[in-house]
Amino acid sequence: MIDFSSTQFITGGLAALPHHLEQLGARRWVLICDSNLDRCQDLSWARERLVVPAGESSKCLAQAEHLYGQLARLEVDRKTWLVALGGGVVGDLAGFVAATYLRGIPLVQVPTSLVAQVDSSLGGKVGVDLPAGKNLVGAFYPARVVYLDPQVLNTLPAPEWNAGMAEVLKHALLDGPQHWESLENLSYPLASEVRDGLVLRSRQVKLDVVAADPLEQGIRAHLNLGHTLAHAIESAQNYGGWNHGQAVGFGMRAALRLSQWKLGMDPSWEGRLLQQLERYNLPTRRPDLNFQELPQYLRRDKKNQDGQLRFVLLERPGAARVCTDVSLTDVERCWEELR
Repeated sequence: MIDFSSTQFITGGLAALPHHLEQLGARRWVLICDSNLDRCQDLSWARERLVVPAGESSKCLAQAEHLYGQLARLEVDRKTWLVALGGGVVGDLAGFVAATYLRGIPLVQVPTSLVAQVDSSLGGKVGVDLPAGKNLVGAFYPARVVYLDPQVLNTLPAPEWNAGMAEVLKHALLDGPQHWESLENLSYPLASEVRDGLVLRSRQVKLDVVAADPLEQGIRAHLNLGHTLAHAIESAQNYGGWNHGQAVGFGMRAALRLSQWKLGMDPSWEGRLLQQLERYNLPTRRPDLNFQELPQYLRRDKKNQDGQLRFVLLERPGAARVCTDVSLTDVERCWEELR
């Protein structure tokens, strides 16, 4: 049984990470980051460092194989820790490499983006994309440590913060009206204590769900709100169009439209979501794709069972359900209405 409860959460500055790793018993560790972080951050404290190209296209088997080769040349053994420094792409890719190299080496997640700090670094999902679809190859592999530096969020460009807010909005919809209203009442620029509280509250939603259903046999699937259509869009764009947050933002609007049809959700909630998507410059209209490009990816979604599409929809905020009565005809109708 995979032990998700053993992950330690440590808060500190990036430069103090080597000290913390030493205190935890790591005699040797190798850092993986992307080319953007390698260029913009002082990483002189990382003696052994592997760099992957920035962007979703690096989250692939070819890049994983390249990293395997580099680890082999470094003669990494099972007591060497792998440190994933970066956003969701680096965390997923490096986590997958840690899970599979030598059948598993210790993993440390150091999330530097908003989406990684509230979502992707938590819960042990690691993996890579295929041309056939997003996240189709992967594993459950909890990090030994999640190391959080709140100060790195100060350096995020606005589009990166906005993309991460898609996951924050998702967590609020899953949590309930009070959480949602706290986001509507935000006033920018955020004071540091407000920002830290926002991140902590959103993170806790994810951690509570994972604790209740670590292997996604039930309610953990609710965390995929907006993601079924989002992943299909990202795949159809060959991971070179919308970023993940943009796709999830639009995917949530589509999910709330479907929720009105299937579960009788109050239409005003779609309007309230629309206001927040516009606030964070996230898409509210579908991309320039022919709908016929999407079904192949929708049918390969990991939540599907027995050939049925499974969409996470809402009766109301705080009341999610996995629905099996959403047809491709329903999705196409929604797609055309949101053009």
